[in-house]
Amino acid sequence: MPGAELVDPVPYAPWWPWVAVAIILAVAGWFVWVVRSTRAPAQDAPASVPPPAPAAPPAPKNRRDPYAALRGTTLARLDEVERRYRAGDVDVRGANLEIRYVLREFATGRTGVDTSTMTAAAARADRRTRPLSTLLENTSMPTFAPTSRARLSRSLDQARNRVRTW
Repeated sequence: MPGAELVDPVPYAPWWPWVAVAIILAVAGWFVWVVRSTRAPAQDAPASVPPPAPAAPPAPKNRRDPYAALRGTTLARLDEVERRYRAGDVDVRGANLEIRYVLREFATGRTGVDTSTMTAAAARADRRTRPLSTLLENTSMPTFAPTSRARLSRSLDQARNRVRTW
């Protein structure tokens, strides 16, 4: 093998490590951008979240109803939904969403069952939450349909009646 000399391998170009560092930084920057662009700032609350509940009215002298304070708070929140609708702050769909939210909180406080994501069928299946099922069905159409001829006064009257009698 006298004619074949061993030659050292050609070294990499000196700029290849810089390319690797640039790729790593680009991927890390992309991750940071995705996380920051898909997360809302903490101080910006979504518009669909109902305002905090007003203070509960004083407990009545009659101690027979253990849910009187909860009823009073819920009825006050339903009044607030109606006030916001009449002021034009929310449309029929938004008002029905808020009614559903208030009713679910009332049912959770009344029964001890988490009703925050309960469907009408699931509410009907559980004897403790059965009174909530009809209201969820009645407010479902104006909430989720593309168009609806529903009147908010009907939904509010049904909700108030359920809160007073349940």
